[in-house]
Amino acid sequence: MNTATFKKAVSFFALASVFSMSGCQQDEVLEETGQFPVEPVASSTSIAGKFIVVLKDNNPQPSNELRQRVLGRNGFDATRVREIFQGAVNGFSGSFSKEEIDLLRKDKNVAFIEQDQVVSLGKIITSDASARKATPPVGKTSAVGTSDLSTLGSSQTIPWGVARVGYGDGTGKTVWVIDSGVQSTHPDLNIDQARSKSFISGVTSWEDGYGHGTAVAGIIGAKNNNIGVVGVAANASIVALRVFDNAGAGTLTRIYSALNHVYKNGKPGDVVNMSLRVAASSMLDDLVKKTAARGIFIAVASGNSSIDCKADSPARVVDTNVYVVSNMDSYGRLNPSSNFGASVNFSAPGTSIYTTWKGSGYTTGSGTSYAAPHVAGILALTGGKVNSQGVVSNDPDGKPDAIALK
Repeated sequence: MNTATFKKAVSFFALASVFSMSGCQQDEVLEETGQFPVEPVASSTSIAGKFIVVLKDNNPQPSNELRQRVLGRNGFDATRVREIFQGAVNGFSGSFSKEEIDLLRKDKNVAFIEQDQVVSLGKIITSDASARKATPPVGKTSAVGTSDLSTLGSSQTIPWGVARVGYGDGTGKTVWVIDSGVQSTHPDLNIDQARSKSFISGVTSWEDGYGHGTAVAGIIGAKNNNIGVVGVAANASIVALRVFDNAGAGTLTRIYSALNHVYKNGKPGDVVNMSLRVAASSMLDDLVKKTAARGIFIAVASGNSSIDCKADSPARVVDTNVYVVSNMDSYGRLNPSSNFGASVNFSAPGTSIYTTWKGSGYTTGSGTSYAAPHVAGILALTGGKVNSQGVVSNDPDGKPDAIALK
């Protein structure tokens, strides 16, 4: 499916829907009055005729042989397969009619079949200065009436969120960022170029043409190098797994493939950041649990629809080594746009967060996309332990989320 089709099919929902520089006056006014931008309601769109088929993992046959057997006995040739999954799960995706899917559902070796989904990061709003390469704007007024950027040196700052949760040296730690890619040449980021990969069919580049992944990466691991900003796990190795294109559009298939790749290639103690959401997917939830069971820590954004995230994946997952994160502001209040619910483990800074941006720049954004990477950085530093410092206020589910701390 091309980008134009994506744009027509998607109902936009942003996990980090508002990006702005200091020149974005509307965002500034809202912050100063204690109000926050309301982000669009989360939604996703099924892709007609496109399905993901996962095979049962208790079969002793090699995955290629089993896949061919399942296709053959149901009357399909190999050309019907679009993507192949091998790792935590084995399976394939392709275009099938309702009758063909009904036939596959009855196969004794098929575990799951789900319709593929269009997934979008939503429209990013930036000023013309969004690729600022010089000193960040110090002295910016925050919600509490003081600078939200603590100065480290003449041209380096600690964003308020990083200062709130704590930071340290993340050298040698690996964080896999499943997102829109990451700018490989950003001077404030340490990118593992050898392991970074694109999961967009026909596109080998994992460079970030959208900006979201680069912003997430900066919160996790921006270098402590006297320029720009500092990340929670400063200088951590970021592995960019690109699933969203230059318009911020992706699919469940790409996300699933990327996480399956982590399962195969990640190591215990590694961290995955998933600042994204799809409609309820048993397949994706199952893969998250299997990856976490390998000792890989997964930070997940709860979403920005002001609802219980019990119907969203992977935010509804409750399991060991999976950390679902809500968005709080600098007052310690749950942002009104943040999703909530029983699956949420922690709240972390996600409102007016200053971070890295494509074009070797820096920008400010809000959303649970910004909260989750704070926890991802903590997990990288501590090997899976997240402390807390009180709880957020205004949590509508009656169970205030603990505020994450290194």
